[in-house]
Amino acid sequence: MKTQYTDVVAEYLREVDLRLAGLPVLQRRELLADLAAHIETERAERHLRGEAELIEVLERLGSPDVVARAAYEEAGPLPPIAGPPSPPPVTPPPRRDRAPWVLPIVGAGLVAFLVMVALCAGVFLFARSSGSPAEPVQVAPEASVAPTTPPAPAPSITG
Repeated sequence: MKTQYTDVVAEYLREVDLRLAGLPVLQRRELLADLAAHIETERAERHLRGEAELIEVLERLGSPDVVARAAYEEAGPLPPIAGPPSPPPVTPPPRRDRAPWVLPIVGAGLVAFLVMVALCAGVFLFARSSGSPAEPVQVAPEASVAPTTPPAPAPSITG
């Protein structure tokens, strides 16, 4: 009989507990402890021996729905349940405007770089196109310096 008593009462209290899920934990535990104590007192005072007599006591208490509804009415309005804190809103980083002189300076630097590359490429190509080393320049005899030996005298004609 003890097993039957335990099964019937435990099932009843479990059903009531499920319906009291919205109440604070301490209040719910207190109500369930009071119900269990009341059932045990009735069983002891009335010397209940069978499951049918125990079910009659539980029916007088009311169905789990009725007991839960009465508990909610007695509790009054419940305080709002605070949910988990929401994450802070994501704000984009502040927009940093460039100084008005940055773009022209960067552009001028780029143009100067390109001009230097073009000049270096031109000098390199010009040096390669001349190709072979310069031939020795021959100096014409008229352009040479005065001879070191005096010219022979011209024959004179007498006569």
